[in-house]
Amino acid sequence: MHPAWIRLMPCSIELFRTVPSLNPFPASWWADVFPEDDIWNEPVWCDPGDVDEWIAEAREHHYGASPEVIEKEAREEYDRATAERSERIATFTTHCERTGLPVPHTVRDLLEFLLALGLYRGETRDGQLFVAPQLYINPFDVLAFGKLEAIEEAADQRGDLEELTAIAIRRVGGVEYEFDDEGRFVLPGGATSATVTVDLLSLGDDAGVPPQVVRGMLMELAEDGDVSTSADLGTVPLAEQFTLTASDDLLGGYPNDELLPPEHA
Repeated sequence: MHPAWIRLMPCSIELFRTVPSLNPFPASWWADVFPEDDIWNEPVWCDPGDVDEWIAEAREHHYGASPEVIEKEAREEYDRATAERSERIATFTTHCERTGLPVPHTVRDLLEFLLALGLYRGETRDGQLFVAPQLYINPFDVLAFGKLEAIEEAADQRGDLEELTAIAIRRVGGVEYEFDDEGRFVLPGGATSATVTVDLLSLGDDAGVPPQVVRGMLMELAEDGDVSTSADLGTVPLAEQFTLTASDDLLGGYPNDELLPPEHA
């Protein structure tokens, strides 16, 4: 799936990333996988819950801080997440209106939206709908953006790629790390960088993007001083291993193991 859809689509897009095959399969497959759930009538957006639930969870996982500080930080995080969620819903609604398609409210609606937008293709066999994903399509190819919106989306897509590349370096390189008492990313011994052995094919496979794209991202990061290597990033063969040094700022800036919607990050 193109990484940008994680930002642009409702939370339940995650369901449609999980498929039994890239070839057409019965659309009823998801209901068969989750027989206990009324999957088609599930809402497309996650429910953030009540702020009191966030406060209670924060108190379970934070030690040493006063209850007042914990509650204040939990409320601030709740406000941030719900604001991000509201902004994403508004942006998605705008894109739906521009395409002339109904705004999806349920999972069934979302599949119909994906089919209409061309992010899934469908065909009928003996009266049954078969579908296949085409989520690799770039949003620029199917959505309308204003000039400023296009600039912002291009920057966001660049940010997505940087995050995926940083995560891949950490995971493929087996970087060891921990979080200190204040939740900050820390390398062993307080080091300011980590040196790992990687190759472009493995990085691309982990990131879910072509290795040539990772090559370009590494070249950008090298220019910015976030990574360094003695290898020629422009010509090193895709399968050839090389050592790469990445800064703790780059690695610690993306502590998740996958891209997350803004309100979940």
